[in-house]
Amino acid sequence: VSAELLARSERESAWREMAKQIAHEIKNPLTPMKLNIQHLQRFKGEGREYQEYVNRITQTLIGQIDTLSNIATEFSNFALIPTAMKQVFNLSEQIGKVIGLYENNDRVTISFNRGNHGDILINADREQLSRALINLIKNGIQAIPEEKDGRIDISLERREHMAVISVTDNGTGIAPELQEKMFSPNFTTKSSGMGLGLAIVKNITENFNGRVWFETGLDKGTTFYLEIPVYEIKNQS
Repeated sequence: VSAELLARSERESAWREMAKQIAHEIKNPLTPMKLNIQHLQRFKGEGREYQEYVNRITQTLIGQIDTLSNIATEFSNFALIPTAMKQVFNLSEQIGKVIGLYENNDRVTISFNRGNHGDILINADREQLSRALINLIKNGIQAIPEEKDGRIDISLERREHMAVISVTDNGTGIAPELQEKMFSPNFTTKSSGMGLGLAIVKNITENFNGRVWFETGLDKGTTFYLEIPVYEIKNQS
């Protein structure tokens, strides 16, 4: 009974903290939206000056609305990770498909080193794995300053009974005071890429009986590692 009460208390505490973070992030964009609308109500210009003013304010409002939409989407994705539908598939091929989604991205060049291990099969949920990789690539892109030529290097290797995917960016790295919090569900919309994405990656990877970790250097970049059990075909006698 004590254990059950403790677990319930911890869950309620976690949800309270999560609700507080959501409320904070939603309030942030609402304030400038309200101020802009009030300015628009008071503005008495006309002609070209008025049109430029309206365009500027509407762009601000659209940006803030997009921010709210992203917060809602991230929270929904985090809360509704479905039960894994496992299947056996070729890991290298699936990584290649995910990278193909970024072929037209002008911000970064993405490379993929498939290694010399032949086909690596895993028994996992294909869509959830893709989602974890997309989150890591997105996180890497967001960590690269706009004035820098971005690079994301992805590699695949096998370590005994585990497959290890690494995703390396040439971004700003992670400050020491933030490193312990990287996989916590922090509702932030800053361009550092922290948010629910990495919490989702951790959740998905652990559902596959795997693990995720990272190595980082300030102004050098960060490498995230996904380790997943390899599916090994047992010999039938």
